[in-house]
Amino acid sequence: MDAALKAEIQEIVELVKTVPESLQVRTLELLLQDLLDRTGEPKRPAKHNDENNEEDEPLPGKERTERRAKSTSEGLNPGTLPMRLKAFMKRTQVTIGQIDRLFHVEGKQIEPIWTLKSTKFSKTQVEIALLQSLQRAITLGEFSFDRELVREECIKRGGYNKTNFVANFRNNGKYFSGLDKDGLVSLSDEGMTALAALVNDLAGVKDGD
Repeated sequence: MDAALKAEIQEIVELVKTVPESLQVRTLELLLQDLLDRTGEPKRPAKHNDENNEEDEPLPGKERTERRAKSTSEGLNPGTLPMRLKAFMKRTQVTIGQIDRLFHVEGKQIEPIWTLKSTKFSKTQVEIALLQSLQRAITLGEFSFDRELVREECIKRGGYNKTNFVANFRNNGKYFSGLDKDGLVSLSDEGMTALAALVNDLAGVKDGD
C-alpha cells in the first residue's frame, strides 16, 4: 500500500469520527467504496514541486471525502411517500423528520440506522418486526414484514431466542395479522399504534419536524 493511499484512508477514518455514531459504519463503507472506485482510475503524474506536494495534493482527496459524506444523507421526499404511509403519519402524528432519524436514505436505497433500547429478546423481536414493517411501508406502501428477515436481524443484533421465536409472535399476536399463514405478516391496528409509539421512543420529537 503506497503512502498516498494510506494517508487518504487515515483521512477517511478521521472524517467518519465526526459524524453521529449511528451513521459511522455506513459512512465508512461508502467512503471506502468511493476510494476503491477512484483508485481504479489512472493515476495522475506525481508532482515534484515541494510546495505542491505539501499543500495541493492532500486537499483534493479531503474535499472529495467531505463532499461524499455530506451527500450520503438525502432524507425522504414527502412528495413521493406511499399513500398508506402518509395516512399512518397523519393519524399517529409521526413526522418525516422522525423517520429520517431511523433510516438512512440514498436515492432509492433505504438502510436502517435505528438502535433499540431494549435488551429483552422477546421485546427486541417485536420491535424489529415493527420497524421492518415501517421500512417496507416507505418503499412499497405495505406495513408488513418477512419473519425470516426478522430472524436474521435478531441474530445480527444478538437478540435471537431460537426456542421462543415463533411463540413470541403468538404471544404478541394482537399486533399482527396473518401469523397463521405463510408469507408476509401485516400489522394490525394495535400494531400500527405500537409502531408509532416505538418511533416516538427511538427518534424523539423535535420542533419543526
